[in-house]
Amino acid sequence: MDFELGSRVKEHIYDVDPYIPGEMVEGYIKLASNENNYGPSPKVVEALREYADRVNIYPYMNREVREAIAEYCNLSRENITAGNGSDELIELVLKVFRGPVLYFNPTFGEYRICSQILGEKCSYINLEQDFSFPLNRYLKKAEKANILFLCSPNNPTGTVIPLKDIEKILELGKPAVVDEAYFEFYGETSASLLEEHGNLIILRTFSKAFALGGLRIGYAISSPEVAGLLYKVKQPFSVNSFAEVAALAALEDVAFMKKNVEKIKEDREMLYRKLSDRFRVYESDANFILVDSSPMTSQELFNRLYEKKIIVRRLGSFPGFRGEYTRISVGSSEENRKLIQALDRI
Repeated sequence: MDFELGSRVKEHIYDVDPYIPGEMVEGYIKLASNENNYGPSPKVVEALREYADRVNIYPYMNREVREAIAEYCNLSRENITAGNGSDELIELVLKVFRGPVLYFNPTFGEYRICSQILGEKCSYINLEQDFSFPLNRYLKKAEKANILFLCSPNNPTGTVIPLKDIEKILELGKPAVVDEAYFEFYGETSASLLEEHGNLIILRTFSKAFALGGLRIGYAISSPEVAGLLYKVKQPFSVNSFAEVAALAALEDVAFMKKNVEKIKEDREMLYRKLSDRFRVYESDANFILVDSSPMTSQELFNRLYEKKIIVRRLGSFPGFRGEYTRISVGSSEENRKLIQALDRI
């Protein structure tokens, strides 16, 4: 019997545009995915080596991981949900709460993609032309939404949402997700609002500051009631054993992470000044910088740097905005020096 694929597929799946990761080529400097190119703590590497002969055992350290994260955040274990990166946590929120979904543009594409995959209606508003947050327009649009996504510092702009604006949004009484993936590079958090606002859900990750992107582990901060609901819809072993071991080791060496974050922040300011000599550049509170290269296109800038074995994230144009945008991650000091030298030759 012939299999008619089209008649068996959920119709909305055909409308999904999947996430496309930043490119990776061996021997090239990769400044495309907001990774921490200094790498993880040596304690993480040693812990993974020691655990390597125990991969026959299902993951079992969820409690210990949540307790360690809670201590890092000055919260309780009941406030923490560990997940397979922020991607899974976004999906869990969408499984628990009813849509429609609201986000803003430009921002992290997974809010839209996960919503589409799960069949939720979603809409967005544009940021202001300088990429600042338009509180009043967001509040107006939020009247017809039920799950609200906010990213601060925002990817790909590096801009932040004022805490007072987040509080205004929380006062709507709807599930509000504040993605703080770049918290360590910014230093401020909305966690202080959690006690008075049970609808607040904060997402964080070990992929950026802690340099564990390849192991896929993140966490949500929420009320114990919301955390309990997230665990109801979470797959039992979504966080693998290596990720658990690495997270525990990383949290035992926070000083290593902070030292490298400070280097990245210092180089971020240097890159901002240097890049501003050539392009329109946006101040960032994350570990990357957004560049408008126009009249040179994003693709042209990508190609010219690729010729010099440097990979950046070409974004092109954003709907509703003028410009040709490229996101450049802040690499190691040596990598950043080579980037500036390459740009000087373009």
